[in-house]
Amino acid sequence: MKDKRTLLIFFIIFYVANGFSQFELVPIKSGNTVLFGKDIVINELPMQDQRNLALCSSFNGWLYAGYTYFNDINHYPAITIMKSIDNGINWMLLVDMYQPFDNTEINSIDITVCGDSISNIKLFLAFVIVGKGSTTGIGDGYVLRFNGSTGTYEDQLHPTLSSVYSVSLSGDFMFPASNSNPYSLGCMYSYHCYPNNGDSIIFQSSSNGGISFDNRKGIAGTANRFGKVALTFGRGLSNSSGRYFAVWEEKDDYSSQNGHIYTAHSEPNFNSPFATPVMLDSINAAAFNNARNPVIACQYNNTDNDSSNITELVLFDKFVPSENRYDLVGLYNMKSTSTNNFNQFSLNLLSDKKQQASVCFNPFDSKFMVTYYDSTTQKLPFLLNNFNMTTPDNWQVVSSGYNESNALTSSSPKIAVNMNLHQAVMVWSKDGIGSKGVAMFDAPYNNWEGLPENDKTDNSQISVFPNPSSSSATMNFELNKREFVNISLFNMDGRYIKTIANQKYEIGKNEVKFDVSGLPHGTYFYTLKSSDISTFGKISVIR
Repeated sequence: MKDKRTLLIFFIIFYVANGFSQFELVPIKSGNTVLFGKDIVINELPMQDQRNLALCSSFNGWLYAGYTYFNDINHYPAITIMKSIDNGINWMLLVDMYQPFDNTEINSIDITVCGDSISNIKLFLAFVIVGKGSTTGIGDGYVLRFNGSTGTYEDQLHPTLSSVYSVSLSGDFMFPASNSNPYSLGCMYSYHCYPNNGDSIIFQSSSNGGISFDNRKGIAGTANRFGKVALTFGRGLSNSSGRYFAVWEEKDDYSSQNGHIYTAHSEPNFNSPFATPVMLDSINAAAFNNARNPVIACQYNNTDNDSSNITELVLFDKFVPSENRYDLVGLYNMKSTSTNNFNQFSLNLLSDKKQQASVCFNPFDSKFMVTYYDSTTQKLPFLLNNFNMTTPDNWQVVSSGYNESNALTSSSPKIAVNMNLHQAVMVWSKDGIGSKGVAMFDAPYNNWEGLPENDKTDNSQISVFPNPSSSSATMNFELNKREFVNISLFNMDGRYIKTIANQKYEIGKNEVKFDVSGLPHGTYFYTLKSSDISTFGKISVIR
């Protein structure tokens, strides 16, 4: 694999998919708690072994889910990317590509998306292809760009990355770094250097929206072996230049299951050199050189935390030798741009067999969202905590297990934010026929039980005139800061009608006009969501 330098040859099947979602379902029930619905199969093909899932969302809530499988017809490893324009209820095939290399497999993938309009949505795919049954896991890495609307292949961003173990992507399109144009894209990979037999962690960034990588930095080097890597973007009000934050494994050799976990970040900008790495497993004595599978999330929005800085959160698996099991270790840093002051936290569920965590930050309500695989209960919990980590060991348990099927052996759940509904979305792999993986989806908004009676519209925040209306109406609302706002219209059964607004608005008073002339006579309700406001109201349409 390491000697291949030619451009990847691949075949792509794509479907054109344009337009906004056809319906949404509002995520509330009696008592104002979230409600998970029936698990959704993303792509029902029982003969595929769907593994290595990845998930992301575009600005308008389009969802993208990727997975790997082995193509039994062509006898090559393959990657599928599915797309949903209705918040994950229905999925369509966007990209299906196989790698024409004999006796190979794909050991991991990552996807991310950038763009602020349907015309410029770009989808990025990174993956590593290795020799089948490889003892090292080293192979060739690729970073490809696709049109996020049609799935059309556009470019390979970098020549084939030889001798790569793991690759990760992240972007900043929702809250761009101040010195990117129009936004930045980050790529990180662990690299084995022949012939000196050392390993390196490499970071590349694009300041031009993922058109090309125009910056390359070495983060770390070792005579040992680097393994899995993970990358995320961080930004705050006082740190608007933005930074990329990285975590990775270091092991004695490639056969080692566990090792050390390190983190570092670019400083002071997204494309700057990285600060000195910090060994995180040394903070927990039982985890020292006994850790694996790190994941990371950082605060990214236009807000400071209580320390006037950016909060960083890391989770990783800790091996417990006496019981031959893994559990999770959590660490957070409230001053991540200026100190190495990491503190431990725990997830307040009784099970002690937690692993395969996934974490992300919701910029609209400033909360960290965590899911993981609980091998005791065969469940996938979903938990929340505020970015100030005021009670770090007291996480809100939204669900102790949102998956319906307990047929899980290597679920590897992934969590992301639906950028339209401002809520969590999850994918994972359950065991299907012949223990083949089945890519699944769920979300807290995946059902409808009406509006809670005890919620009332705050008229100081939002108003609509005229109401009733026969043709058009004007909505007025006031913001305490410049931020992203979503306003949607529903009928009284909870069926989505249309998006009234889905963009950033300025501080102070704002006005949005919308047309109701095509709606039948009746009562409808609207929802307005931002990082500070989550409210609804009714509007009557008369004929």
